[in-house]
Amino acid sequence: MDSRSRPQPTRPLREKVLHEAKAYGIVFAYLYICFGAIIFYRDAVLQADGIPYADYGVAVVKAAILGKFMLLGQAARLGERWKVRAPIPALAILRKASFFLILLVVLTIVEEAVVALIHGRGIVRAVSEVAGGNWQQRIATCVLLWLILMRYFIIRKIAELLGPGVLGRMLFSRQ
Repeated sequence: MDSRSRPQPTRPLREKVLHEAKAYGIVFAYLYICFGAIIFYRDAVLQADGIPYADYGVAVVKAAILGKFMLLGQAARLGERWKVRAPIPALAILRKASFFLILLVVLTIVEEAVVALIHGRGIVRAVSEVAGGNWQQRIATCVLLWLILMRYFIIRKIAELLGPGVLGRMLFSRQ
């Protein structure tokens, strides 16, 4: 009998909650750093033209919301269904990042539509403002998010290949 068919012991609720909180904290911190860097860059470019911009609150809110969406996608094992078909890990990572990009875009649109309904604003207008004013800004936002997701899933793959806790010890413990 292989290990997959044996029932796994269930973890206590406290341990599950702590594990999920840690996973969320890591995703949130990663996304906040990435979104914060993008906002810092946008602010620097706009400041050069005398336009103030720095709105780091947007980075916090987006990191919090998209972090939760990412955990939901991971819980649903999004992008892992066809794992065996990818001849090399890089293709599996590309596919997974693409699936997550679609998930995050769709859930962000749904979120903005719900917020618009709650606040009595027009849904079409709220959804059209999701990633900026024009199509170039929307495409640029999607490309940046896809690159952020690529790096995230590359790091996760490396951590998976190294084994549980090894990457964390390599990065955060004294040598």
